[in-house]
Amino acid sequence: MRALRHGGAARAAILLSVVSVLLGALAGLAGAGEELPKERVVDLGGGVKMAFLLIPAGTFTMGSTEADIKAVVAKWPNTKEDWFADEKPAHKVTISRAFHMGKHEVTVGQFRRFVEATGYKTDAETGTGFKGAVVFAEGKVAEDASWRNPYFKQTDDHPVVCVTWNDACAFADWLNATDKAKPAGSTYRLPTEAEWEYAARGPKSLTFPWGDEWDAARANFAGKGTGFPWDDKEADDGHLRTASVGSFSPKGDSPFGLADMAGNVWEWCKDLYGAYEGEEQKDPTGPATGGAGVVRGGSWHAHPGHCRATPRYRGPSGDRSYDLGFRLVLVPGP
Repeated sequence: MRALRHGGAARAAILLSVVSVLLGALAGLAGAGEELPKERVVDLGGGVKMAFLLIPAGTFTMGSTEADIKAVVAKWPNTKEDWFADEKPAHKVTISRAFHMGKHEVTVGQFRRFVEATGYKTDAETGTGFKGAVVFAEGKVAEDASWRNPYFKQTDDHPVVCVTWNDACAFADWLNATDKAKPAGSTYRLPTEAEWEYAARGPKSLTFPWGDEWDAARANFAGKGTGFPWDDKEADDGHLRTASVGSFSPKGDSPFGLADMAGNVWEWCKDLYGAYEGEEQKDPTGPATGGAGVVRGGSWHAHPGHCRATPRYRGPSGDRSYDLGFRLVLVPGP
């Protein structure tokens, strides 16, 4: 009997040791974000590279309060409260794991590398859903509009536009296959809404990436000369359409160093569109079903009120316009 007891104690000691090792390993995974590099640079070949910056885990307030929205309308009387109603309610969100996010929006040059490598044709080019892309200034769907011809001049350093959610996901799939140096189990994809907003405003939940006050010198928006009814007749940001990515860095960067999180082009998110829930959440991913996607961040075509970190725009995943692009995140494995 004593021997059996001793044997049981030995087995218990071994079991405790194994559990301790497993718990230690899990703790190591939980804190792995602290060991991630602050920047990852991916070589796409042909001299084209992509930079990703570390976004640490953290908690922030997502969305806007009723008072926040009233303050926007008071500042810009040509806006309406119902424009921003789906930003409510404000709620606490925790991003539990560090990840990397593209320092810039995906550029024409980077997208070109993808097309050259794969022969991919965008939805605008194939006519999926409809032929071409939306060109607002002309008030139409232009059948010959695409990322190659957005109806204004771009260089390889400008953000790619006229791309759908599907096009963005295809680019991410290619990057997953191309980047052989990415950490095991990690994945390139579009950011969730929560990841995007946290990366844009940081743990202090800033109104704009740079702070709580609008500054027309820090973003590419609908400024003087753009010709839209809502444009700022006084402020000239120097760009009538898209700007080369990073043109407003570092003064317009987010707390984590990301460029153009306000203005330049709207950016696709991974989530389907859905109303916010009021309770505190951890790593929310949006609704499981729905017919619309979500874009964030405002654009060169947008009013300053839409260039805050909280506005949300919804549209089918096949939407494409000449002020809509994307950036990616690299998330760690399970």
